[in-house]
Amino acid sequence: MTAWIEVLTAMTTDSTIPMRGAIEEIHEAGSPESFRQGFAYSGTPPVLIAPEDSCRVWRSGRKARVEHLDGSPIFISDGLRAWDFTGRADRPRVGPPGRVIYLGPSQFLLRQRSTAEWTGNEFAQPIGTVETVEFAGRDCWTVQLAPPEGKPYPLRIWVDVESGFILGDRIDEDGIGSQFVDVTIGEPIDDAVFVWDGPAYTTEEYQEQLEEDYRARQREQARWFTENVASTPVIVRAPLDFTPGDVHINKVGDGGFETNNRRTLLGRRRRSEDGWLPKWGVSHFVWSTAEWDWAAGAMDVELDDAAIVELQHSLHPDETVERLRRIGRPDRRP
Repeated sequence: MTAWIEVLTAMTTDSTIPMRGAIEEIHEAGSPESFRQGFAYSGTPPVLIAPEDSCRVWRSGRKARVEHLDGSPIFISDGLRAWDFTGRADRPRVGPPGRVIYLGPSQFLLRQRSTAEWTGNEFAQPIGTVETVEFAGRDCWTVQLAPPEGKPYPLRIWVDVESGFILGDRIDEDGIGSQFVDVTIGEPIDDAVFVWDGPAYTTEEYQEQLEEDYRARQREQARWFTENVASTPVIVRAPLDFTPGDVHINKVGDGGFETNNRRTLLGRRRRSEDGWLPKWGVSHFVWSTAEWDWAAGAMDVELDDAAIVELQHSLHPDETVERLRRIGRPDRRP
């Protein structure tokens, strides 16, 4: 009888044996396709790559290539770089394998989990004994893995005895899984298979392109609205309540305070030579009267001059206003 530790060692040891084949996703009639396994990550979120129901795969050590059945690439890695084709197919995103990671529905078959991942509870602990069977034309170990909390059924996997590759996974109770077909293990693969020599975006360039595309869509949408709905800005005035929910009175007892409610901020300090600049993190106005430095801001709207004049009239109707200026949000560019 094969011990689990032998299977675990085979799956976590870097294999130098090449393999190629096709993967088919299995969704039996009536199966809840939304129930799929997943893994957590730390740090900056990785790129998520989800292939269609079938794809072709080449692997050799840390190198990998995944294609649609029509030959168009989904993911390529030479072990040092990785290319993600799920955006623009003619110009993929490129980055180190630690940032561009294959985490699609067939991840058990295409992504080697670390020893640390196998110590968790996300389909990582065996249930029952390991059996040796024939699967996909290969001698394989098969065992069920315990589900994490919140998922009802275990996941069965089939592991190639020679290479340690996982050749199939399946939730028996729901008929959901994925498996290699037409798999070949041990035949050499040209290194050129694992390289993309065409143009590519870095992660930073890709993000900039997404932002520019978004701005271009906004400009086009604004142009359409101007031509078809209204050619001038559509602005209406709405009441904004500065009545405080909480009042924080200055401990000095000089009449200074800060107040806030769900939408607004208001406060004052004794007048100083430089004025008062509260660190509120929202766009706000500051001004001074003879005795006080004032500030007022709003959470989800931009106050304008007319709103501030109206507020000042409510707070100190007969006093002269000096040093009025608007302070923008610190996280916004001028």
